[in-house]
Amino acid sequence: MLRVDFHHHIDTDPVDGHFVAHTGAALIDQAAAAGLNALAITCHESIPYDGELTRYAAEKGIVLIKGMEASVNGTHVLLINFQEFPAGQCTMADIAAAKSADSLVIAPHPFYPSKVAGRIILEEHTPVFDAVEFSGLYTPLTKIFNRRAVNHARRSSLPVVGNTDTHFLWQLGRTYTEVDAEPNAAAIVEAVRAGRTRLVTKPLKWTDILRFAVDSKSTVLLARDALMNLGKVVRRTRRAAATTAPSIS
Repeated sequence: MLRVDFHHHIDTDPVDGHFVAHTGAALIDQAAAAGLNALAITCHESIPYDGELTRYAAEKGIVLIKGMEASVNGTHVLLINFQEFPAGQCTMADIAAAKSADSLVIAPHPFYPSKVAGRIILEEHTPVFDAVEFSGLYTPLTKIFNRRAVNHARRSSLPVVGNTDTHFLWQLGRTYTEVDAEPNAAAIVEAVRAGRTRLVTKPLKWTDILRFAVDSKSTVLLARDALMNLGKVVRRTRRAAATTAPSIS
């Protein structure tokens, strides 16, 4: 079984690069240290690295799969191992036309409380998608967003893949996908499509989420929405506990 993670950003990302500090090589070094066997670098709307990084990954025992986080009507869609990628800002029709048997379309964080989450895109274009992401950006109190993604995947007979959505190297190694495949991009894609996968995940601490929110300056609105929803979940949990607590007479 390969340990695979399909969602990472690096310092040359044109959107998040102003706060993502690590290079592609540093990401690969950390991925190898975390025991990953394959990964996709998925910068926003671009592929800002060359074949030299792929060769470096191979030297480290990592299969580097070419990827991109495209924007569709302002929401995000992960494109993995396309022979020819559509423009970074595109439509689902563009993505469907560019897909091949060796490529994957993954819905990242689709039910998260953010404008970039693609719930509507996923629900309206489910046949174009090959998998649904279980995002590593969660705590024990915010599992509901991933639970909704898992439920949609089950209803739609789509596999679930665990991804880190790496912006900081300390995130790596907690959430990933075990894939029953040979160590090459085409075999990994085929295995995911066939559902030969197993989710491996460990939640973050709430202090990790705060750390992410403070450090990721370009995602202030996303962090604000996430923290507001975290507060709502905590309040609901406390109310439920108070309601079910035994009375003392």
